Amino acid sequence: MRLEDLARGVPGAVLEGNADVEISGIAYDSREVKPGDLFVAVKGINSDGHSYLGGAVAAGAAAVAVDRPVDVRPGTPVLRLPSTRTGLAEVAAEFYGRPSRHLYVAGITGTDGKTTVTHMTEHVLMAAGIVAGAMSTVAFSVRGAETDNTSGQTTTEAPQVQEWLRRMADAGVRCAVIETTSHALVQDRVGACDFDVAAFTNVGHDHMDYHATWEDYLEAKARLIDLAAGGADKGIEKTAVLNRDDPSYERLSRRSISRRWSYGMTTAADLHPLDLSLTATGSRFRLKTPLGESEVSLAVPARFNVYNALCAAGVCLAVGVPIEEIGPGLAGFDGVRGRLERVDLGQDFSVFIDFAHSAGALASALAELRPFTRGRLIAVFGSTARSDHDRPGMGKAAADLSDFFIITTDDPLREDPAEIARDVQSGVIGKAPGMDYEIVLDRRAAIKRAIEVARPGDSVLLAGKGHERTMQMAAGAEPWDERAEAEAAIREKSR
Repeated sequence: MRLEDLARGVPGAVLEGNADVEISGIAYDSREVKPGDLFVAVKGINSDGHSYLGGAVAAGAAAVAVDRPVDVRPGTPVLRLPSTRTGLAEVAAEFYGRPSRHLYVAGITGTDGKTTVTHMTEHVLMAAGIVAGAMSTVAFSVRGAETDNTSGQTTTEAPQVQEWLRRMADAGVRCAVIETTSHALVQDRVGACDFDVAAFTNVGHDHMDYHATWEDYLEAKARLIDLAAGGADKGIEKTAVLNRDDPSYERLSRRSISRRWSYGMTTAADLHPLDLSLTATGSRFRLKTPLGESEVSLAVPARFNVYNALCAAGVCLAVGVPIEEIGPGLAGFDGVRGRLERVDLGQDFSVFIDFAHSAGALASALAELRPFTRGRLIAVFGSTARSDHDRPGMGKAAADLSDFFIITTDDPLREDPAEIARDVQSGVIGKAPGMDYEIVLDRRAAIKRAIEVARPGDSVLLAGKGHERTMQMAAGAEPWDERAEAEAAIREKSR
């Protein structure tokens, strides 16, 4: 694309220099610049792209985008933007042909359950004959073909978001479902996406290292409603799908948008279950919605998955799935890798893998497993180095809700795993080390120990790693597969 043509579609852009230069890609990291790229100098938390303009040009950048006066190599075209952070999304969207305007786009946000709702929605859409795509913590999916998300980000930077939307549009996808974090909303990574549906799971007390208060965190997530309300008109009503049972509902429901649907466990919600029956393997209920009713049989366990199903149903109805297709679509969904994923090799105790890596998520997972555990509830978990999550709170959750637990390691990076474990242990009250819990820093050994002590009827929850394929250590990323480790431990015990 010619730089002049690109600049013309970016709000507030002022072009200086050769307007005819050809742009072949968009880069925001000077280390990733390829010849022909437009390098957008974005200021991050730890560094400012404006400091790396020389390196970007030396690497072959055909032009640079800035939002303050800078010195660049003479002859280098410069695109001046009001904000390169906001501008990165606009530039990327324009470069890829504004793909979100050729798709229905649903954004899924919240503290817990985003990934499951994203893929559950995608599954129901596909089952109903609406070709879908998805972007999540776990994978990028186009027409059912998945690529693992190895970026380390739930919602990637704007150029990757727009590139995947372009792939979807080119592949004939009709609806894209994007797992959308508060960071992505604040940093405008999805700023140039024309959303049609904004869906919320819950808003807990997460990322308090980034957001000063819970109110700031909620406000960041509420931006998704604004993006949907202000998105390009594609012939369907702009809709917010909100959890009526969550403390966030009162404030989010005041956000202006054309249509608002609530979901929850009571008849006060627009979407709610009737005759709900929960089992160890799933649930059954009659789904009541503003557009009719549908019988639902879920093959994924836990009450929170009923909430996830209600949310996904709201999104699907909003983009045109007939009510009679909702139940069959949900029935065929068998879960997401690393989200309360069962490991069953025929053993006489249950093993589950879950991504729960905060105090609230750990407590929720344990509480859901308790009613269906005949024996003891055993937990293996740790806290990450880069996390602001309540480490003592994780210890308290395990102490309150499990019968035996093992504190171990989870992505320590450059922190001392033993120190992290002590922080977690500080929240444990009224439990005896060596009897009620242990600290086993080697995660492989911790999993083996939990499986070793499990008796018939027990449930073992391996929390924190979920779908992840690496362990982030001081020396770098090491390969890790939680399911493989669990299966190896089960096989060894059965010998």
